[in-house]
Amino acid sequence: MSNYRKIKSTHTAPEAALGHHVIRQAFPLRGLEQISPFILLHHFNFEIEPGDDSFYVPPHPHRGFCPITYMFDGAIEHNDSLGNSAVIGNNEVQWINAGRGIIHSEKIAKSFAQKGGKYQGIQLWINLPAAEKMNTPSYQPITQKEIVLIEKEGVAFRLVSGSFEDKKGPAKSDVLTAMITMDANSSFNLPSLPAQNNVAIYVLEGKVRINEKLLETAHSLLNFDQTEGAILLEAINPTKILLMAGTPINEPLVTHGPFVMNTQTELLEAMRDYRQGKMGFLAG
Repeated sequence: MSNYRKIKSTHTAPEAALGHHVIRQAFPLRGLEQISPFILLHHFNFEIEPGDDSFYVPPHPHRGFCPITYMFDGAIEHNDSLGNSAVIGNNEVQWINAGRGIIHSEKIAKSFAQKGGKYQGIQLWINLPAAEKMNTPSYQPITQKEIVLIEKEGVAFRLVSGSFEDKKGPAKSDVLTAMITMDANSSFNLPSLPAQNNVAIYVLEGKVRINEKLLETAHSLLNFDQTEGAILLEAINPTKILLMAGTPINEPLVTHGPFVMNTQTELLEAMRDYRQGKMGFLAG
């Protein structure tokens, strides 16, 4: 047997309400507040009827972290207080660095709503170290052409951020994230990632064998130990996975809704700045 990275824990993401919709929340949960630098993972998976454009997240603020949307299926429209407006579709990503403050809204893209179909993706919150929390905010729509595609037999590994096999993802971040799509009976070996990294895998759909023994299905989160060792993925049927790896941020974490800071005072300052319009404006 090969030298595999040890698995610390696994669980199935429970259902959670998001407005009128039901999603899956892999973390935070009781007993798993974060997998630093990753602090929240929501998985949405809806079947949109043709003409249904009801999915809408109205304008809301963020400060102190990066809220990222990975679209596996469908198309989403983004608008923000920086003046950005963009649509991302299948296998594309919107990368927001909220920095000192941004307001944005999200809704189903009109072109997709007209035809309907599978609408599936991940919203992942990546924490920022204290030294970067008050940087200038930015928005980066990442298209299929920009994402680094690594193809092996039956596997499409889309590198969004960070480094993998001497390639660098297009997102402005050193944290490793990748969208992995696997055909039935395909396999993919993730070489040993830095031992100091936290590494996690979320299974959106399908069934996959991990490290030759552990079978996981849709909505499974696997959290790995900080050890050396590869991770072997063997798809039993068509499978979609989000890979996450990053160096933990060993700083205090204080959150309140859309604000992620280091102290209660900073949270109060964030709420004050939002009310005073210092994060900009975006009409509903």
